Amino acid sequence: MSRAVITNDIDKFLQEINAWEIVRKNEIKMEDVAYIKKKAYISDKDKRIIAIAAEKFNVYAQNALLKLIEEPPKNIDFLIVTKSKHSLLDTILSRVIIEKKFYEIENEFVLKPVTNEYILELLTSDLEKEDIKKMFKAIVKQKKLSDEMLKIINDAVLMLELNLDKEAIISLVMLSLKVENANI
Repeated sequence: MSRAVITNDIDKFLQEINAWEIVRKNEIKMEDVAYIKKKAYISDKDKRIIAIAAEKFNVYAQNALLKLIEEPPKNIDFLIVTKSKHSLLDTILSRVIIEKKFYEIENEFVLKPVTNEYILELLTSDLEKEDIKKMFKAIVKQKKLSDEMLKIINDAVLMLELNLDKEAIISLVMLSLKVENANI
């Protein structure tokens, strides 16, 4: 049976598994599915796992993957690895076992004083979702925050999980933090 694993660290998860083939991309596209299909139909008497890992999955590629998942070649299981179940079509999710594997995120983020220049630097740095979460975690650990500010950060993390606009979320939190700091 094929599975989908939702994880906050795709690469770390891939290091822990024993897959025959790993296809790791930022976005799975049709040419990747063609490669996966070619690999899947190499016959073997042993059970094999093909891991397909990405942050994004092209809709057309997912529809092509769906056919493979519905009628997999003999002795092949597929393992789809992504950061959000929202990156997969409902039709795929309905045909796989969904598992979650989350890792503790180390606090590596150093928070600078919140200025307009720092906010602009964050907005133009193209941070990944996990980096933004690290930043929010560092803010919570390093600053004494009001209940309202904690709620804003909690809501921001939920918005990140829904894959809403990262820049808007960063702006919301950092400008709210700037206002809170000015009021202290």
